[in-house]
Amino acid sequence: MNLVKKVALFSSASVLALAIGSSSAVMAAPVEKESLNKDGRVVVPYVNWSGSAYLTTGAYSNITSSNNFFDDSPTVTNGANSPGSVTFRVVDDTGAQVGKTKTVAAGKSVVLDQIPWNAGDYTLQGKASKTGYYNITID
Repeated sequence: MNLVKKVALFSSASVLALAIGSSSAVMAAPVEKESLNKDGRVVVPYVNWSGSAYLTTGAYSNITSSNNFFDDSPTVTNGANSPGSVTFRVVDDTGAQVGKTKTVAAGKSVVLDQIPWNAGDYTLQGKASKTGYYNITID
């Protein structure tokens, strides 16, 4: 192969490699906006969580935390296969309760009281009627 063909082939391969490399960066999954608060917990700027939480009858347990930029009244669902009802509450980063407690039977949903846009970091907590694992969805 003569020198001109080698240079052209190498240049084409380099351009192709750069194009593939830059397109994969564009196609990468978006990074979820999150930050650590002063207690080291991960806080996302919206409430949209689904998972299993181990809850007891004797005390409230933390389920998830968030930081809202807008007024929010999240809907909380207690999964149909949960062992009992759950009493939910929201507390701010000072531990003060925001809104009223709401009790939700298994398989039911409830809309929590409005959380003001400037409430800062807040945590959804739950206390169970029977100790166990509960499937909870917050949206």
